[in-house]
Amino acid sequence: MKRIKNYPAGRWKGTVHSIISEIKKSLYLPVFILSCLGVALVCCFSEGFTSGSMRTYTIMELLLFLPKDAMLTDISLNRYEIWMRGIGTWTQLFLPFLLSVGYLYTISNERQSGFSRVLLVRENNLKYSISKLAAAVLGGGIIMTVGYVFFGMLVYIRFPSICEYSADSMKLYMEMNPDFQETAFFFWRCARIFLYGVCSNIFAYLVSVFFRDKYILLCLPLMLKYIWGQAVMKAGMDAMNKGNETALKLCSALRIENILNTGQSAYQGLTLLLVFMLYLAGVVLTLCLTEKRGEEFGFE
Repeated sequence: MKRIKNYPAGRWKGTVHSIISEIKKSLYLPVFILSCLGVALVCCFSEGFTSGSMRTYTIMELLLFLPKDAMLTDISLNRYEIWMRGIGTWTQLFLPFLLSVGYLYTISNERQSGFSRVLLVRENNLKYSISKLAAAVLGGGIIMTVGYVFFGMLVYIRFPSICEYSADSMKLYMEMNPDFQETAFFFWRCARIFLYGVCSNIFAYLVSVFFRDKYILLCLPLMLKYIWGQAVMKAGMDAMNKGNETALKLCSALRIENILNTGQSAYQGLTLLLVFMLYLAGVVLTLCLTEKRGEEFGFE
């Protein structure tokens, strides 16, 4: 009787151990550090400022060439605003690779070397699928957050705080942002960034369900993310031209970058629900493929 009662606890402990093991493999330290530095770097190539002559400067240009006294002439160049602008076009383009390189490389090696057979013998299909899901979800969120914090450290050192501007500029800024508070802003931004990393890694996770060749695994998520973004943008423009508010709201919910925006909790809830359903579909497909085809599943 005692053994029967302890069995579920032992099974749960084994699942947690498998999840931790998979996360450690996906966040292998050298690859993890390079991925985080890559996230910080691509954030620096986002648009940071547009001048009156409509010339756009990247954050990297501002970091390297704009003197401190010039920054103090425009309060939109404060460190908090610049930090928020880090998710630009280049960042969105390269994130599917940077967030998942460790996870996808591990998946490819395990399947091509046959080590996935050992894992499936040692663990049941459900435990295997859940541990891979956790590695993709948490790995994407952790790398995104740490990389973005690295980027924030550069911005914090180089750009001025709001309190360094003139009293009139500060007053106008606080009127436009009445709820601004530095500590709360930092933690809420990091929470959104973590969720954004989780959502951005969905493309890599779905690709990992079907393929095992490392080159396909590393390249295909970038293409899928680009196609998804372009399709949603085109659908949104069509809905706007037709005045279809329902379709426009749906397109807003389909944009993963919607997670980063404040004041759109309803759309963000739909975005998270969609991503959750896609992750769940990936788990179901993994279970079906491992049940039907064993350790050899995954196209070359």
